[in-house]
Formats: sequence, C-alpha cells, structure tokens
Amino acid sequence: MMKINVSEIAEQIGHEKAFSFDAKPEDIGPLLDDCKLEGPIMVKGTATNTGTCFRLEGKIFCTISEICDRCLEYFQTKSEYSFAEEYTRDEEFAKIKEINHFDGDIINIGDLVRDIIISAQPTKHLCSKDCKGLCSVCGANLNKTECGCNRESIDPRLAALQDLLKK
Repeated sequence: MMKINVSEIAEQIGHEKAFSFDAKPEDIGPLLDDCKLEGPIMVKGTATNTGTCFRLEGKIFCTISEICDRCLEYFQTKSEYSFAEEYTRDEEFAKIKEINHFDGDIINIGDLVRDIIISAQPTKHLCSKDCKGLCSVCGANLNKTECGCNRESIDPRLAALQDLLKK
C-alpha cells in the first residue's frame, strides 16, 4: 500500500518527511486496454507541511508493456513521471482551493500514482519512431521482413486521373 503517515510533520510548519514505496502492479489496478505495468513500481518523494496543507512531490518509476499501433508487437518502456500534489484535512479549504482532502494522519497516494501513469500515456504507442508497420496486403510485419507485395493502391475514384498522366 502507498500510504504516507504525516503525523511526524503535522505540528511543524516547513518540516519535510521523505517517503519511498515499492508496489506491485496489482496494488494500483489495471491501466488501459493497450498497456500494462510490468514489475515493481517505485515511488520516491517528500511530504512538506506548508501550514495550510501537505505538499507531496516526487517521482514514479515503472516499466510499461504496450502494443505498437503500427506493427501490433509488444514492447516495453521504462518510464519516469514527476508529481506534485497538495492534500489538506480541511474539507472546506479543499473545495475552495480544489485540492485533495484526507482524514487522520495517513495520505493514501495509490489513486494518485495510477492517475498520473494513465494520464501520461501517449495517444499513439510506437515501438520506434521509424516503425514500418504491417503490410496492407498480406499483413506481414515490415520491420522483420519485406514481403514483396504491391502496396501501391489507387483510389478507384481517382483512377481516371491516372490515365491522364499516361498521355
């Protein structure tokens, strides 16, 4: 579990407390349909008592397994995400300032970690920037083999224009 006990710094404005977690992918739940966490998730950071709230700053380190949108092969990327969030015990203050609310001395950042990883995912997953993708005729992975298919397809609506170029 990713819980931070802030009782040690709750009475001392300006004091910090370091935190570090190693979590399993199942601790934060599933991500998206086209990517999943592989191996441990490391979270490191500090909690600071600002007087009005607790400011959490840190980094998330993880490995994500994704499916390439061009060639449909799985690939892994090591990722690092930074975060900075504020939490307060005062429910009214949380609503006014639009920050996170918590009760007691424990701040659970499991949902925060999951949300940061999900929101940082690109809309297009590519195994490499020069991925060739799949052959539109036979479906072969063009990164692994050249299939020899004629992939120059002409839109039938424009085929008459092709004849003009021949003249």
